[in-house]
Amino acid sequence: MNTVTESTLSAVWFTDAQGICIASQESPAGLIPALKGVTLSEWLRLAQADDDAKIALQLTAALEFVTPFHIEVPIHCLDGTTRRVLVSGLPDSPPDPSLLRYSGFILDITGQRKALEEALRTAAEYRLLIENSTDLIAHCDADGRYVSISPSYSKMIGWAADEVIGQPVVDFLHHDDRALATDALVNLFNGGVQPEVVEVRKQHRDGHYIMLGTRACGVRDPSTGNNIGAVLISRDITRDKEKIRQLEKLATHDTLTGLPNRAWINEQIGCMLAQDEDLAYTTVLFIDLNGFKAINDSMGHAAGDLLLQHVSKRLQRCMRPGESVARLGGDEFVVAAKCSHREAASAIAQRLIDSLKKPFTINDRELRIRASIGISLARFGMTSAKMLFDNADKAMYQSKARGDGSYQFFEPGARSLRD
Repeated sequence: MNTVTESTLSAVWFTDAQGICIASQESPAGLIPALKGVTLSEWLRLAQADDDAKIALQLTAALEFVTPFHIEVPIHCLDGTTRRVLVSGLPDSPPDPSLLRYSGFILDITGQRKALEEALRTAAEYRLLIENSTDLIAHCDADGRYVSISPSYSKMIGWAADEVIGQPVVDFLHHDDRALATDALVNLFNGGVQPEVVEVRKQHRDGHYIMLGTRACGVRDPSTGNNIGAVLISRDITRDKEKIRQLEKLATHDTLTGLPNRAWINEQIGCMLAQDEDLAYTTVLFIDLNGFKAINDSMGHAAGDLLLQHVSKRLQRCMRPGESVARLGGDEFVVAAKCSHREAASAIAQRLIDSLKKPFTINDRELRIRASIGISLARFGMTSAKMLFDNADKAMYQSKARGDGSYQFFEPGARSLRD
């Protein structure tokens, strides 16, 4: 069926007392079946493009009771197209039941109907997308209050629509995230854009929080250009954030002991050295376990790994605020701290040595192990993190050469005993 139209159809008509059309003015002429000389019912049977009997009954009822009518009907046009038209009629006033004098018009509404159907189809598609989307889709007004939410809100967040609509958007966020969200909304309401995803924690109805990544865009009144709110599309990124945290931990922590690794402690020492207003010494204590290799070789790697885990816990427990311990690999550990003088660094080293004096129980065997510690200190601008690290390493080898399980400060000019 060809429904493409090139021009808009219109017609004005009049009937006599017997209901026969006596005059018709059409534009363009000759496009529809002739009206003149037939009754409206006869014309409708000739022109109607479908078999909907309700349309004929509607016209018959109006003519019988001599009442106005407005009938929408598809008609066959003489150019081969099908158009939807509105046929309207008004009886003479006052109406005489014995007379069927009417005047009226025919108006082509094909374009309007097509636009309406397209709008309804689009609206239905959008509603289908919104109702079945796993994302959270919401609309708020210019005051930042919810106007509507998608069904996914109730599924993911637990709040029913009537509990949310009318409430401020930020009221459902973690207290620490409200300022960020408010700034983003104000920016949109003032005509700005928000190209970046805003990460916020939204409270579930049962009290826990879900991490969401939210994209937002402002909504404007097309007639005035004034802001009338914003559309917010959010996605649950809780698992994504957890995966990122896990990857970050893998990148900065030792998998065997859970302690920070070499990369993390190096960055930590660099940050400590960069504190230009701090007069304290950045202190590095390089720790190597004495006798670990013999235990590892005699009892096996599994026992050696278990011993390293126990040592790590001992070292971690004796850390104080401002002190950090990391595992470099093998049986080597590093502690970073701020010390006002050498005596403070000595106290840390002795505390570390004392923490290892109590025997370890591995596979029902008591094992004793000692540590050699090298210490290096520097203030802001005196050296680099790498050099401070290397100096502590050299001092550790000097301590290890003595074999007494003690500590040694790095002394410039001292001969390195490292193999």
